[in-house]
Amino acid sequence: MGTGNFYGIGLGPGDPELLTLKALHTIQRADCIFVPKSDSKEDSLALEIVKDYVKGKKVIEQVYPMTKDKSVLSNAWVKAAEEVRSEVLAGNDVAYLTLGDPLIFSTYIYLLRHLITMLPSDAIHTIPGITAYNAAACVANYPMLIGDEKLAVVPVTTDINELRPILGTFDTVVMMKVAKNLDEVIKLLEGLNLSDNALFASYVGQKNAYFTCDIISLKGSGRGYMSVLIVRRLKQ
Repeated sequence: MGTGNFYGIGLGPGDPELLTLKALHTIQRADCIFVPKSDSKEDSLALEIVKDYVKGKKVIEQVYPMTKDKSVLSNAWVKAAEEVRSEVLAGNDVAYLTLGDPLIFSTYIYLLRHLITMLPSDAIHTIPGITAYNAAACVANYPMLIGDEKLAVVPVTTDINELRPILGTFDTVVMMKVAKNLDEVIKLLEGLNLSDNALFASYVGQKNAYFTCDIISLKGSGRGYMSVLIVRRLKQ
């Protein structure tokens, strides 16, 4: 039996109907499904999205530690990659599921780095997925870019003041990972007169999805988890 193939598949933000046809067909053809989990006690959102398409298939849930310890994380990714490699070398086609797009702020990238050293390059395939910010903008009919406008996608994980030059340079700024700094970001946008031109969305594509353009009302709400904030600098 020859070597199988590995497919890293972007599932989109959470709505099963936002799966691409290529993602769906690949999942249906796969012999084995790998699903990431952040905590062994939590259900996998990725698995919930595709539950109707993986019935009867071999499903392996990989639990990754919630830690910033680089050595612990590295060991976890090596172990995960070795599990995947074992299935592929056994001749199985393997689908690895990840939310959003696999190559945009995704932990899948860490797995991919190891697999590239373990498997033939022609056995590794990555299938794109719809991002949360694309889906959010469409739900809200919120134009992101027009003509020659410029876009920046940034994580809000460091000094909030680093956002100032970005907001002053780019026409549209997508802010990811805003959970811990939402109130500070809102204060910054108020000071720059940008708070009226923003869209906040959380749990995009899920049953508890939330959208608002009134970001001032979010102060103290604690609504930053699984969220995205899009800000446009309107031209005069």
